[in-house]
Amino acid sequence: MIVTARRHFSSLMFGLLAGIDGLGTSVAFAALLFSGPQAAGLAAGVSVMLLSCVVLALHVAWRSCHPSSIAQVQETPIAILATAVTAAIGVMPDQDPGRAVATTFAVLGLSTVATGLLFHVLGRLRLGVLVRFMPYSVIAGFLAGSGWLLLNGALMMITGRSGFGDMARALAEPQIVGILLPSLVFAAAMSAALRLSSSAFAAPAVMLASVCLFYLAVGAAGVPVETIRHWGWLPQAAAGGSFQLPSPIEVITRADWHAVFSVLPILASVPMIAMAGLLLNISGLEVAAGREIDANRELKIAGEANMVVGLLGGASGFTGLGMTLLSDRLRAGGRAAGVATGLVLMLALPFATQLAAGVPLFLAAGLMLMLGGELLHDWAVATRHKLPRLEWAIILLIVLSIILYGFMSGMAVGLGFSIVTFVYNYARLPVIRLSASGRDRRSSTDRFPAANHLLEDKGDLIHVIELQGYLFFGTVEQVVRAVQRRFSADCPPRLLLLDLRNVSGMDSAAFAGFVKIANMVRQHEAALLLSPLSDLSEAVLQRMENAVSHRPAALLAVDLDHALEEAENRLLAEFRCIGEPGDIAAQLVERLGAHPRLPDLIRAMERQECEAGARLMAAGEAADDVFLLGQGRVTVQIRLAGGRTLRLRSMTAGAVLGEVAFYLGGRRTADVIVEERATLFRLTGRTVRRLEADDPVLATLVHRLLAASLAERLALANRMVQLANA
Repeated sequence: MIVTARRHFSSLMFGLLAGIDGLGTSVAFAALLFSGPQAAGLAAGVSVMLLSCVVLALHVAWRSCHPSSIAQVQETPIAILATAVTAAIGVMPDQDPGRAVATTFAVLGLSTVATGLLFHVLGRLRLGVLVRFMPYSVIAGFLAGSGWLLLNGALMMITGRSGFGDMARALAEPQIVGILLPSLVFAAAMSAALRLSSSAFAAPAVMLASVCLFYLAVGAAGVPVETIRHWGWLPQAAAGGSFQLPSPIEVITRADWHAVFSVLPILASVPMIAMAGLLLNISGLEVAAGREIDANRELKIAGEANMVVGLLGGASGFTGLGMTLLSDRLRAGGRAAGVATGLVLMLALPFATQLAAGVPLFLAAGLMLMLGGELLHDWAVATRHKLPRLEWAIILLIVLSIILYGFMSGMAVGLGFSIVTFVYNYARLPVIRLSASGRDRRSSTDRFPAANHLLEDKGDLIHVIELQGYLFFGTVEQVVRAVQRRFSADCPPRLLLLDLRNVSGMDSAAFAGFVKIANMVRQHEAALLLSPLSDLSEAVLQRMENAVSHRPAALLAVDLDHALEEAENRLLAEFRCIGEPGDIAAQLVERLGAHPRLPDLIRAMERQECEAGARLMAAGEAADDVFLLGQGRVTVQIRLAGGRTLRLRSMTAGAVLGEVAFYLGGRRTADVIVEERATLFRLTGRTVRRLEADDPVLATLVHRLLAASLAERLALANRMVQLANA
């Protein structure tokens, strides 16, 4: 009971604290947006900002998967919107206040609805990881540039002018200096309170104390409030009236939509920056809370709230990292913290007009100066020691572009660097998965010893390149240069194999790179083999054949193993090593050397003749015999799900079959199918055991035969492992 009461009290106190913070920022944001020709809409602007905070806080508190989430109108989109509003008002043919106010609300509502739609669609499509595709330096540059926009907006609010020159001249006027100095003092006091004090009440206390001191000073001086308002210390808003909202019909009919559409490129950046801000905040909350938060669900929830707020003409917002962490730290009771925040702000709604008229200008301007300074410090200064110099320089360049040429130029620079960074980083990724000679990268075909010796000796005449990833203009040159180096070596290949199995796609520049390779192959009178049999390989082959004349540009193989087998067959044919040993005796001589007991070994074997298609071994059966392939060809395969088969090895004359399972005493792990009519010689386990007991010399020959076969396979496997780790 006591714990529950304490939790409710903590939630109420936090709601009061967050409500005061939201009230201050709402007034400041409204003052930033509704200054100049649209100043008549300040009271309605404050009302809309407060209502936006109420909707965001209550909806997110109700549905968020992180119960203590506190949603707020965020300063980064406001900074960009202030630039968009200024640009839109600037292109209007007249400066009618009513038209300017309607245009401002149109800009606000359109950007917020677009933000909500983007959030909701990305969440629905489960694309919450998109922010990870944007370089950190570019995001930091946008956030730091938003800080500058807030500083610039605060100075425009104080001076009532835009442009460096006009603002600098205005700062020489005593009346402007009289507003600027207290704004700077308030900004410094707020920053110090946030940095030096761990108390949650420090910032609200500074705001309330500043307002009280201002009115005490005005009362002590005996200056009428209207005089103070005339001097520019208070906003030009009527003190009477109550809660105001813009009329949707009036906004639609009176807004200058030509001016609104003219700033669409700026507005397009608001949803993207808001998305980055929300996902970055979620990442921060995950680290602080020590558990995963469903970013896609949070996107959908924030999207729903923003669409409602946008239809009211309000500003976009989402879960704030600082306030949410503060709620967790104060143990404010989960969802009750967000609900209390929304209710406190709701209580302030009837007094929105009075608040708009009564909050001193230096408080709103100082809050903008503080927020802008914090963004600049956190993202442009503090990152100096956290990021490499190049990435930090990108941040500074984006900020400098925004300062000198405006937000659109800064956005273009940021997007440009994002593309360049992506291309540079992706181009550095290795697209050559494996580059090896035919000596090291062999097919799965077991051949007679003479053929193996020739492939070992002449294997450098075959070169294999396995590719991976996406091939485009930044990566295909890796492949072209690798082929150039290989053909410029002392022993250029006669057969080049390119495997595209792990290539996800390629652009036109990559296709052009393969045409270069085909021309190099033709100039060196070599042969080119492509694998596997796929749409991508066929497209590459078609492009090569269209560009290379006189003869076929390449041969297309079913997969890399078949391509290797074809290359080996061509190499063996070129060196006239295509004839298999004439009989089993010759094969044994090649394997074991001359020995007087070889005829006895042959007599100990059982001769078998098998037709093509016969099953010699079946997976799962007992392994109590071993075979020597005298003539013909067999295939070792396994059956996959769905009835498909996968070829593991092909074996020709001289190969030994089944020795691994025979030695392990287990069961067969694959099927062996006769591919071409074969003559085989079988040694049963019973025969081997008899020889071991009665004829040790002959048994030794048997084990030497099996060991030689195993050693050859092990040597080739070791070479492949070394190649993969090179």
